[in-house]
Amino acid sequence: MKHAIAVLGLTFLVLTGCDKGSSSAPSTNPSRPGDKRGLTVTSPGSQTITQDGTDKMSISINRDNFEGPVDIRVDNLPKGVSVMNQTLTIPGDQSSVEVTLKAAADAVPVTDHEVKVSAKPKEQKDMSEAVVGFKLTVKTK
Repeated sequence: MKHAIAVLGLTFLVLTGCDKGSSSAPSTNPSRPGDKRGLTVTSPGSQTITQDGTDKMSISINRDNFEGPVDIRVDNLPKGVSVMNQTLTIPGDQSSVEVTLKAAADAVPVTDHEVKVSAKPKEQKDMSEAVVGFKLTVKTK
C-alpha cells in the first residue's frame, strides 16, 4: 500500500512538473484531409532565479503533420528579468531550445509570477500560436 501511494505521488509530481499548450490547423495535404496539423509547447512548471544570477530552462515542442522551424517567445517576465538568447527559434530538425534567463542585481523579488511562452510555426502561417504559462520566482541575493 505504501508503495502504491509513493508511486501515485511521484506520478502527480511528474504530471504537474511541466505545463503544455497546443494549437492545431486543418491538413494541407489533399490526399490526407483528416490529418490535422498540431503544435504543442511544453515549459517548466516553475523556475526560480536569484537577483544578479542566471537560470537555464528547456522549452520543448511537438509537431504533428508538419515540419520546419518554430519561433519561441517569452513574455511577461518580472521587472529586471530578461532572456539572454539571441534567437529563440527551434530548427525543423530539433524539438527543444535552452533558454537562459538573467536577473539584474535590482530585479524585483516576486513569487510565482506568471510568465507566458508562445510557440509559432514560421512556415505555417495559418496556424495559431501555442501558448503555455509557468511560474517564475525571483529571490533576493
